[in-house]
Amino acid sequence: MLEVKGLIQFLLRRLGMLIVTLWVIVTLTFILMHAIPGDPFLQEKKLPAQTIENLKKFYGLDKPLPVQYVNYLGNLMKLDLGPSFKSKTRTVNDIIKQNFPVSAQLGAQSILFALITGLSLGVIAALRHNGTLDYTAMVIAVIGVSVPNIILAPLFIKIFAVELGWFPVARWGTFAHTVLPSLALGFQSMAVIARLMRSNMLEVLNQDYIKTAKSKGLSSAVIVWRHTIRNAIMPVITILGPLTAALLTGTFVVEYVFGIPGMGKYFVTSITDRDYPVILGTTIFYSAILILANFLVDFAYGLIDPRIKLGKGR
Repeated sequence: MLEVKGLIQFLLRRLGMLIVTLWVIVTLTFILMHAIPGDPFLQEKKLPAQTIENLKKFYGLDKPLPVQYVNYLGNLMKLDLGPSFKSKTRTVNDIIKQNFPVSAQLGAQSILFALITGLSLGVIAALRHNGTLDYTAMVIAVIGVSVPNIILAPLFIKIFAVELGWFPVARWGTFAHTVLPSLALGFQSMAVIARLMRSNMLEVLNQDYIKTAKSKGLSSAVIVWRHTIRNAIMPVITILGPLTAALLTGTFVVEYVFGIPGMGKYFVTSITDRDYPVILGTTIFYSAILILANFLVDFAYGLIDPRIKLGKGR
């Protein structure tokens, strides 16, 4: 059981780190964003100079940068991420509210697929070390690591949608529409988890306490489940933080190939469009999810291994 005092200290420390980290990210992003050459309204064609000036005044871009920065922080304190320069009728809050659920569902399914398949392949490969199953699992893992999803996504469409007709080609609607993009998005993560789990399992299986457990007559199932997987899975949990954040907030390539209305395209198009509020809003949102995911990973350490005290340095 986690100590209540240690848990409270852990939560307060993480809340403080969350606020400071987000402030640093907002500040750096704001500075870099305005350091990039270009203007959000100069790309508009055939706009009179007076119209551009009026637009800048409307969005507050006519004020000095320090004033813009302070105003943005003030609105951020009220959870107002501002209007989008390009989506005239929507704010950044609207964009996140409407598009994030799609990316979140896709990301959650991808994580589930990557975890179940990756852990299974890694455990099987380690227990059948240098056997046919080991080589097969590692070939799948190498393919997953080596082939980017920009190739996997069209390949899955060709095989499972066009040739076999098992799933829709593209678009978003029913659960069937989510299967192929989830596999394409999670395949690389699955491969990474499989390779990491296999190497950790092999290392743990060669430890003295495993040999001692075998000498005491414990069954293979008990040794694997209670002593091997529990210790080998810790490095896998470590990478789940950034992995989860990346998958939950969407991937531009997969969402583009399958015509999915997620968050992915906003990470890319907002930069080329100089849509400052969207750049800042999506960066803050992504960072918050990443920090939250890392928090949950650290919390999971304490649950899996009681020797780790959350209130004492982790």
